[in-house]
Amino acid sequence: MWKEKLWIFHQDNVPAHSALSVKRFLAKHSIPVLEHPPYSPDLVPCDFYLFPKVKSALKGTRFVSVEAVKEKAARVLKELTKDDFQHCFQQWKIRMERCRDRERVYIEGDNK
Repeated sequence: MWKEKLWIFHQDNVPAHSALSVKRFLAKHSIPVLEHPPYSPDLVPCDFYLFPKVKSALKGTRFVSVEAVKEKAARVLKELTKDDFQHCFQQWKIRMERCRDRERVYIEGDNK
């Protein structure tokens, strides 16, 4: 997909990701970018999918060290399957379409 340019890069609004040097790199390499609507964490896969998965796996566990927390979180992430990522992508797609249909209005928590 990379060579044939059949993909779009979803860019969030983190300042480091939207720096001029990043924008120049993306433009130089003709990387198509899907801009991220402001104030929409509901569209960031890490926020709506990965972090909750890790949080759920860590919930209720007493850890003896920060290192133990990191190890458990890494294990949870490494155990994600292709199906997990496909589900995440499908959820992202639904959320992006809902955002588009609502003219980029913030929708987190809105299950309608």
